[in-house]
Amino acid sequence: MPQTQRVARATFRALGRTAPPLALALGAATYWQVGPPAPVRLADQPVHDSARRGSLAHRPTFRSPAGQDRQHGPGRTVPVATYAWGDPGAPAVLLVHGWRSRASAFGRIIEDLTGAGLRVVAYDAPAHGASGGRRRSGLDDLDIIRRLSDAEDAPWAAVVGHSLGVLAAGVALHEGVRAERFTGISGLTSVRATTDGFIRAAGIPWDLRDRFATAVQRYGLPGHPDIYERFDLLTRAVPAPIPTLWVHDAGDRMNPHVLSERLHDVHAASSELFTTTGLGHNKILGDPAVRTRILDHLAAPASA
Repeated sequence: MPQTQRVARATFRALGRTAPPLALALGAATYWQVGPPAPVRLADQPVHDSARRGSLAHRPTFRSPAGQDRQHGPGRTVPVATYAWGDPGAPAVLLVHGWRSRASAFGRIIEDLTGAGLRVVAYDAPAHGASGGRRRSGLDDLDIIRRLSDAEDAPWAAVVGHSLGVLAAGVALHEGVRAERFTGISGLTSVRATTDGFIRAAGIPWDLRDRFATAVQRYGLPGHPDIYERFDLLTRAVPAPIPTLWVHDAGDRMNPHVLSERLHDVHAASSELFTTTGLGHNKILGDPAVRTRILDHLAAPASA
């Protein structure tokens, strides 16, 4: 563990015992910070450079408790970078990336999908990649996914999400975005899972769990008190008619494998779970066996 992370954990532990309100306030503010955008990896640069690029003007959903956008003021927008690959007339697949990632992280999968005759659409979420802003919530992704979906003449041939993108995409499908298939890689079950993971990583005392969840919602999304209920794929499942593939590495330290086990249990009638070993949270996106499994899932008969 880096020295800075050890110091932060010790600080949160101490504040959690001696000054809980301060620990909660600092933790909630930190929770929403994305940090510097991840660069395009050298291996993904050719795919990134070959994309047809566009932009959406997006109004961030992050608000202070006073109702003002802390980044840009009321009513302001940030640019969201969009990308497309493949034949413009081909069936389309939507990709939704994870936290501290970007669209180009799907580089090898993009090559596979276009090689199979599909069109690929993706975007850099707010505060990620080439997009503007400093923060991202699932509400941002929902808005962007809906707008991209509305621009399509037919349902997505598939939606593929990674990490936080699995949660956002799954909720979008639950709320009516149409797709023929869904693949969730290294996925999250709920916003509650993300805040629980943050508490453990930051060293905030576990007995402050419920108070921290409330602080996170009040600090970033005070106009959305249902954020924990709305972003929960265990209670608001992907529609059963959409065949779903969950892909997860047994040793994922970011999002434990048990999260996809729970997702598979809830969606058992319409899903499969594909488990890998030795790939972790991010390398899984480029693994040949995973890529083959995703293509097989897209090509399988609907009844499967």
